[in-house]
Parts: sequence; C-alpha cells; structure tokens
Amino acid sequence: MHCHSSLITIAALGSLFPALGASATPSSTVSGNAASALKPININDFETAAGIQRRAAEGFSHLDPSTQAHLIYGRPGKDGQLLLANMTLYAQDGLQMVMMERFEPLTSAVDCKGDDGSMSLTFKSQAAFQHALDTWNFINQAPEKEFLLIANHDGCGPQDERQAYRISHVQEDQAKLTTYLTAQPAPWSEIAGTYDLDFGRAIKTQQNTRKRGIIDDIGDAVGDAGDFILHGDADLSRSVTIPVAVGEPGVPHSIVDTAKFSVSCTDCYVTGSFQVTGHLSVSGFKLQDFTLAGSPQDFAAKLQLATSITAPYSPDALEYTKELFSAAIPDAGISVAGIFSLGTWISYEVGVSTTFAGSASMTFGLSASLPNGAMAIADVRNPSASSATGFEGGQFDPNFDLTALSSSVTVAAFSQPKLLFGIDIERVGRLDIALAVKLPTVSATLKAAYNESGLCSADPSASKTGAQLSSNVAVEVDLNLDANLGSDTTPAASLTLFKKAVPLFSKCIPIEIPGLQSGGEASTAVDPSSTASVPTASASAVSVPLSSVPTVTAIPVGTGGLPVWTDSAVYPSASERSSVVKRDSARPYRLRAVRRS
Repeated sequence: MHCHSSLITIAALGSLFPALGASATPSSTVSGNAASALKPININDFETAAGIQRRAAEGFSHLDPSTQAHLIYGRPGKDGQLLLANMTLYAQDGLQMVMMERFEPLTSAVDCKGDDGSMSLTFKSQAAFQHALDTWNFINQAPEKEFLLIANHDGCGPQDERQAYRISHVQEDQAKLTTYLTAQPAPWSEIAGTYDLDFGRAIKTQQNTRKRGIIDDIGDAVGDAGDFILHGDADLSRSVTIPVAVGEPGVPHSIVDTAKFSVSCTDCYVTGSFQVTGHLSVSGFKLQDFTLAGSPQDFAAKLQLATSITAPYSPDALEYTKELFSAAIPDAGISVAGIFSLGTWISYEVGVSTTFAGSASMTFGLSASLPNGAMAIADVRNPSASSATGFEGGQFDPNFDLTALSSSVTVAAFSQPKLLFGIDIERVGRLDIALAVKLPTVSATLKAAYNESGLCSADPSASKTGAQLSSNVAVEVDLNLDANLGSDTTPAASLTLFKKAVPLFSKCIPIEIPGLQSGGEASTAVDPSSTASVPTASASAVSVPLSSVPTVTAIPVGTGGLPVWTDSAVYPSASERSSVVKRDSARPYRLRAVRRS
C-alpha cells in the first residue's frame, strides 16, 4: 500500500507487557494518564543527526509539491534521551504538500501574519525565488488548484505545533524577492487521513542554548537549561527503556482471609524495565495496521505466600485475584497534536486458587526472571499474528515450607504485571491494548500419606506419616485487544501468546499427622496455628530453566495446561477497581473477582 519511510523506526513512549483475559480497558482509564505532547523537530537537523546526507543535485527540489511529507516529533526524556516519533504523511485526496522547514534555509524571512489569510516568504537568492514562482504558479491557473504548505515556524499556528495551510494563490515582489501566498489554516483532522507513524526510539542529546528549529520552544519542557540539540553521532537504533517497579520487598498484603482459607503475600514485587516500539498505519481515516512490541530488560519477580487452610474433609475449591498496585506510568504517554495520543498504565496482581480437604499451613513461592532477549508483539488488525518469543530462558528459584497437614491440598498462585495502553486516533477511533505476563505461575500439590515402614525412608525410626509434594512452574504471556473504530470493525481478542510449564520437583516431607493411618484420613484435623509439635519441613530451592517444552502460540485463553485464572476485572478505572466476591453457581465454593456493576 504506501511505502514506509526509509528513515529508522522511531518515537516515544512507555513500558508494557502482555496482558490478561478480561474485557477491554475503559476509554476513560488510560486516557486519564496525561500524555506528554511531542513537539516538532526540524527535519533537516534530524537528518544531519542521523547521518543522512542529501544529494547536492536536489537544489531547490524542496520547494516542489510532493505526495508525501516526513515529520519528526520529540520531547526530552530521562538520562539525556530525546524521545522520538517519526511520521510519514501521504497526500489526502491528491492534495500535494510542501514542507516549509525543508526549504526554510533558502529564505531570509517568513511572515505568517497570524491566520489572516495571507503569508509572505522572502528568499535569499533570485534563483530560489524564481523556482518557487515557477513551481507554485499552477495554483493561479484555476480556482480549484491548491497545495498544502506545512509550517514549523514561530507565528505560524499554535505554539509548539506544526500548522498546515491550504495555498490557493501566489503573487510576487521581484524587487524584494518576496512571494505573497493566499493561505487558509487546514485542520489536521481534514488532511491527516493517510500516514505511517513509528514510535519507541530515542537518541542521546546534549543541552545547549535555545535554538529555534531544532525543537520548537522545547525549553519550557526542560527548564531554563535550554533546548536539546541533535548531533551527527546520534545512535538512532536505541529503544526507549522505561523502568517498571511494582510492589515493595518485604511489605505484606492480604490476598484473601476467610474462615476456611487465608493467604498473605509476604514478599511480592517486580523489578526491571521494558523497551517498547510501535507502528501505526492509517489510510483514508481507517486503521490499516497497529502493532506494539515489548521486550523485558533485567526483569525479575518475587512471589512468596503464607497459606492457612482449615476445612472439613469434603473438598472445597477457591479462586481469588487481588490488585496490589495500579498507577499511570510517568513520562510514558505521548501525543502528537491533531494526530493521536497514547496513554499507559501499569497494575500488579496476585492470584491464588486451591482445592483442599482437611487442614494445612505452609509458605511457598519462588523468585523468577525473564531473559532480556524475549519479545512480545501485539497486532491489533490481525490478532492471530501476535506472538511471543524468547521466553524459554526464564529462571526460577522455588521454596516451600510445610508446617501442618491433615489431608490433601493443591495450591496454585501467580503474580502478574499488566501494561495497559489506550490509544485515541483522530477521526479513526479508540484502541485498548493490554499486555501482561504471569510471572510466575507456581503450583504445589500435597497429599497426606502413611507407611508403616516409614514414609520417606526405610529407617524404622522415620516418621510413618508425611506429605507427598509435587510442584510445577509456568510463564504465560497474554494479550487482550479491543477497538472502537466506528463502522470499521476490528474484533476484540483475548489470546495466550506463550505458555510453558515445567515440573520443579517431587519430594516426600516427613511430618507427624495425628490420627492418620494406612488407607485413611487423619481422624482430627491439625490446627494450623498449633505447630509446636510439628517440625517444619522444607523443599530445597533449585534453579530451573524454562526450556525443552514445546512453545504454544496464539491459543485461546482457557485451553489446556495449567489452570487459567478468572480475571473479570477491568483496570485501572477507579470505579471498576473495586472488587467483590461473588458466588459461582456452577462451583458452589469457587470465588472469583468480578467487576462491580
């Protein structure tokens, strides 16, 4: 369809990661994260910084109307980075364009005279002046003839924005080398119907005194230190890196507390950062393509839970999810005036499910990390093309302590950072993208057992009772997409892009279980709070790589593998973050978090 810019992919934003199963992020949610406006960057200075050399033979060709224009936007980020967005605009309805900043070095004066319908350009040379007259004179031949002039100049349109003008007539003053143009402002909502936009790149900069034309009046954004100036050695292959730290080490949180079942998160947090890039393509004010790619950097998670269960021997099953953290990501939102805006939000959830009969008291969890080379890609227009690769190298260090058990318990838990993106595209509609990683999902199955000769060893002095423990771990990358594009339908999608599970260990844990006999249950449930006579038994920690397991790509949520967690809540809307516990009639003792109506 349209060719993409030959320059690098670019632009600014925040962090991510693959998201969950639930309905889409409400429109008011992520938009509430004030997107930081990107400001125009002079294309000539940008190309110099990128090391792009223009041919001398181009001469005055930048005065010629063209079917496409290249626009660069940016703003200062952390650590001296300049966050960038790279846009290629295509002629709408055949209306050709001229970029003023391209030919401005040929002029000695530009006067937009406000928006009063006229504009004057004074040239430095007779040759440039004559070329402008010759190439623009076609608009004087018929009333319907015109071209679009895109200005990036003080006094032309709103501050810190490019302004487009419809040019319908040209007059000249030969003595002054000045052209006078009949110019009417053209809203972006009328002319920006077909374009490609790339974002997620950054370059290193140095601060210098204010220089108009590098970044329009960007000094206001960085203080009195002045503008950020691009240099010829700029590395344009760098991705924007956004720190993501959620949860606090050692700070306890209650996940669920009922008469039968209580779980506390004693040490749950995530550290690291993400690199994010994206591409947006619009044609005739209809979405053609939108992709987001995210890669974890030094990403690690800790999940440590303390669990207490007291119940009759008839099996019970419970499931619960709790959000521990939810906030906008500072400096991650971006907007280009009149084109689009993107807001970002992060939340952190911990979920637990269990099936049990009898009583138990235990702590369990693990530390986990993801490889820096992993990548998740969300494709809005073609969700089945979304993918997640490189997650096989995840590392896990599990731990398990059992202090009491009377029958059998299966417990599974996960921690899940979620990145939510809300994108508003002028005259196109709204996109909501959620990317999340369940890291880790850990499960443990304990069954009380008895052996007259010694359960865990043949030593006559060994305990005849104890627990048979088996444990598994998994990583899951989920994607949730929703779009409101008017009559242009893009179906909502919830996909599991990646899921891999490996067994951690199987272990026999000797503990005294009063009343447990061969082929039977404990006659009296052990009180989990009364553990003085029950020795603590631990499963030793090991480092387990998530590898040698077939990759699962783009399967529907809820098929196969480990339990799929019910997450009906939509985040991070304040009114919808309130959760209630609702009885599920299909499973009398299963609890799930649901959105409050």
